[in-house]
Amino acid sequence: MFALFFVILLAATALAAVGVLADSGLRWWSAFGRLRRDLKNGNVRALPSLRPVIAGGGHTAFDRSAAGRAAKGTINCAA
Repeated sequence: MFALFFVILLAATALAAVGVLADSGLRWWSAFGRLRRDLKNGNVRALPSLRPVIAGGGHTAFDRSAAGRAAKGTINCAA
């Protein structure tokens, strides 16, 4: 009886894992399909411009704000 319960539990777990992986795969497929389509149509704004900025504590981060663009690629570190 326990073996039957254990097999059913394993099958349900495997089914849930397959469902989650399939959902993630479809989301990635859709995102890359949209990216390919945007780049093919000449929409260069499809890629975000990420510029490296030094955050507090000396850890490197990426910033999309105007402050990152104002630095024009230079990194100012106030220690």
